[in-house]
Parts: sequence; C-alpha cells; structure tokens
Amino acid sequence: MATDPDHSKKSPLASTTTEAGRRQEARQAARAQKEELYRKLVLEAAEPIFAEHGYDEARIGEISAASGLSLQTLYSAFPGKASIFEAIQELRDEALHARVLDAAQDVKSPLDALLSGFRAATLYFLENPDFLRIRLHGGFTWGTEESAAGDQGRTGAWRAALERLRNACERCTTAGIFVRRDPALMARMMLAIQQVELAHWLEEGMRRPAEEVSGDLEAQVTRAFLRTPQDAQPAKLER
Repeated sequence: MATDPDHSKKSPLASTTTEAGRRQEARQAARAQKEELYRKLVLEAAEPIFAEHGYDEARIGEISAASGLSLQTLYSAFPGKASIFEAIQELRDEALHARVLDAAQDVKSPLDALLSGFRAATLYFLENPDFLRIRLHGGFTWGTEESAAGDQGRTGAWRAALERLRNACERCTTAGIFVRRDPALMARMMLAIQQVELAHWLEEGMRRPAEEVSGDLEAQVTRAFLRTPQDAQPAKLER
C-alpha cells in the first residue's frame, strides 16, 4: 500500500499553534520575572522605611519613590502597605528560621543545639538591624503569647521557631541540664531576654561587636536556666 509522503508531517495549523504557545509561555515567563523584580525593589525600599518610621507612619508614596517605581507599578506588585509589610516579615522570618535550623542541625548535645540556634537567631538580627527595628516597633514583648499569635506581623515561621525553642528547652530539662520549669515559659523568657539585649544594642548605637552581644546573651541564658548541684529536685515538671 502506498504511503502518503506528507502523512507524517505536522500540519501548518499545528505548527502555528505550537509556535503561538511558545510565544505565550515566553511572554508569561518575562512577565513573571518583571513582577518578581518589582517585588524585590519594593521590599528592599520598604524595609528601612518601616524600620525608621514604624508601620503606621510609613507612607506608600515614600516607598514608591525609594524603589524607583511609580505608584501604579508598585500597586501591580502589592495591593497595599499591609501586604508589603507582611511580605517583609514572612521573608525575613523564613530566612531566620532556616538559619536557626542549619546552625542546630546534627548537634547532639541538647544544650549545644539550643545555644547554637539561639546564637544564630541573635546574629541574624544583628546582621539585619532594619528587620530588628521593625520587630521592636510593635511595642510588645517577644515573650508574650500575643507575640506568637500571628498579630503584628507574626508569621508561621516565627511560631515554628518559638515551638522549636520550647522543644529545645524541654530536651534540656529532660536531660537534667536545665532547672525544672515549664519549657514554654523558659522559651518565652529567653525571647524576652534576647529582645531587651538587642534593643539595648540598638539604643547604644550598635557599637558592640556582634559576637560580644551574642556571647553575653548565651551567658545570661545559661545563668538563668542551668541546674546547679544545689538545685532541689521538684516532684514534677511545672505545667
């Protein structure tokens, strides 16, 4: 039986459709890259403005000018000031949590793992003072329940980090390293100590070296929670 020599060839319509699809995909990819660039420019411009003025006093027009984008372009990337603020918090918290996880990974000693993660978090704040200022602008203490409840920019990553610290405190208590207190309370107390120390560092003009600040914080934590031979053994863990 004779074979049609053109039977295996694609029809002109199919070729045109395939080419049109490629062009559409290329346009979509270019648009996504442009939108990502706009978001990056807005977030980089907004962080120091929120840090200096706080959320309430920050102005969207100032963010637009600092980013080099028109208001129309800015609003194509973010619907408003709140979404910009939330995006900064989410990105920073994810990076902070990743830093803590990486620092404590494969550390066998419960105390060393806790201190490694705590040190990583402290250094991240010291390396990113604008983010630290944003966190301090809220007017509440990091160790309160509200600080982990999702308000004022608290994110899923922040709450996960707090839970990880609570678990680390529990492991230290179970191992007989820490005094027997409620691990959730100890985690909140550590965050409160960290907040006060970092706020003082900012108020003093960020003069002290990061390693010195971090070392002082670790010393405070160990003094506050390490068991000593003189510590009495309570009957059970506080709840």
